[in-house]
Amino acid sequence: MDIRSKFLPSLTHKDYRIMWVGHIVGESSSWALGAAEGWLIFNLAESNPSSWVGAVFFAAMIPWFFAPIVVGLLTDKFSRRNILILAYLLSLFHGLALTALIFTGTIEVWHILVLAVVNGVARATHMGAIEALAANLVPANHLPNAYTLISAGYYATRLIGPGLIAPLMGLTDIKWIFLSCVIAYAAGVYLVTQVKAISTGRVDPEKGLLYNTFSGFRYIYSHPVLRSVMYLVMFHCTLVMSFESLLPAVSNNQLASGGSGVAYLHMMIGLGALIASIALAPIRGHGTLGQLFLISAVVSSFGNIILGLSVVLQFALISTVVIGISHAAFMTIATIMIQSVSPDYLRGRITSIYLIHAGGLMSFSYFANGALADLYAPSRILTIGGIAFLIVVIGSWLIQTPRLIYKHGVIVQDSQ
Repeated sequence: MDIRSKFLPSLTHKDYRIMWVGHIVGESSSWALGAAEGWLIFNLAESNPSSWVGAVFFAAMIPWFFAPIVVGLLTDKFSRRNILILAYLLSLFHGLALTALIFTGTIEVWHILVLAVVNGVARATHMGAIEALAANLVPANHLPNAYTLISAGYYATRLIGPGLIAPLMGLTDIKWIFLSCVIAYAAGVYLVTQVKAISTGRVDPEKGLLYNTFSGFRYIYSHPVLRSVMYLVMFHCTLVMSFESLLPAVSNNQLASGGSGVAYLHMMIGLGALIASIALAPIRGHGTLGQLFLISAVVSSFGNIILGLSVVLQFALISTVVIGISHAAFMTIATIMIQSVSPDYLRGRITSIYLIHAGGLMSFSYFANGALADLYAPSRILTIGGIAFLIVVIGSWLIQTPRLIYKHGVIVQDSQ
């Protein structure tokens, strides 16, 4: 068996391959811009810089509460490809506006805050559309690999993007970094426009808007596996995965490593995520995925605790590799499980509700972490979050459905 058929079967399909390459290019520039943006905010804010970083993360994630509900219905009713392109164009506008403000010397923190909301709408739309579109580009037996590679691309670009700008953060004016990110993102947009796809979503024309919009919620909360995975994702994202708004404070206050330290921490998270994605790509058995789901949940908790205890950059970089591996594994497996039991006609709405549980609720943790980091050491916040999620995981073992998921994964036939 060759490497492509074992690890990359979904890339044998032309339109999926084009979409995925566009995904890589766009996400690399997006993560690079995000790392630079966090350091820019930290230096622009005259007081309480961590609170401002948290506020911008919060603003970017607030749209994940309402946008996915609308996007889910739209991706099941209209062209998933066109909705994805629209999301890319909105993110491109966000980058162009920031770059223009920086070049003209008029950039202020409130500009970044407002534009973060725009980018949040784009990101929520993008994530809902790309996962729904993937189901139209590959056959059913390649779907787990397709979703793994999307996650691999999402997390690996955390290594590529920040890794490209990390050496430049202290050597060149930040405006050139922003401009380079925008140019790269435009290339990703072009690639996505070359995708050809037929959408297979379906809404009931005899039912009203509210019925079709909330049919995904009804399906999820009546399905024990979907319901359990959604709750675990919600706790994971709010308690441990929301640590990113703390990275500027960790780098500046805990590690004394400045802007380059922020970029390197992001880069190592990406490296860990890439390792996890490569390891998951050939796995087919749902029982194995269930066991790895439990292991990654436990390791996620300890990863945050270890980062909280780190006092030198080298040790922190090792801990962020661990965080990258465990967080990427947990979220990728959750995505595979959810998509495996989701009927295609509801896929857009179910994916969007998944994003609400993940990103929407995480927005409040971003904001809280940023505010708390101006009052307490980030190490304390990281440690408490890690311990809290570990308690959730231990408690979930006492409940029948999560315990069965950990032991056996999900049964794909449930979606039929």
